[in-house]
Amino acid sequence: MVEGWKAYEGKKVYIQTKSNRHYSGTIITVDISTKPFIWITIIDKFDKHITFAHSEIELIQEEGI
Repeated sequence: MVEGWKAYEGKKVYIQTKSNRHYSGTIITVDISTKPFIWITIIDKFDKHITFAHSEIELIQEEGI
C-alpha cells in the first residue's frame, strides 16, 4: 500500500483520524523513507501544516472528483 499513499500527493483530501479529528486540505508530502512509518503532511483549509502517521488515518477521501 506504500505506493498507494504516494498517489495522494498533491491531491485535495478529507481525512478522519482514529482519534476522530477531521481535516480537509492538500497533501504536500508522503514520506516513505522511515518504513514502517509513513508520514503524511497536509496543508489544511486554515493554511496550517499538519503531519501524522498513516496508521492514524481512519478514512481518507479525495475531494473534488
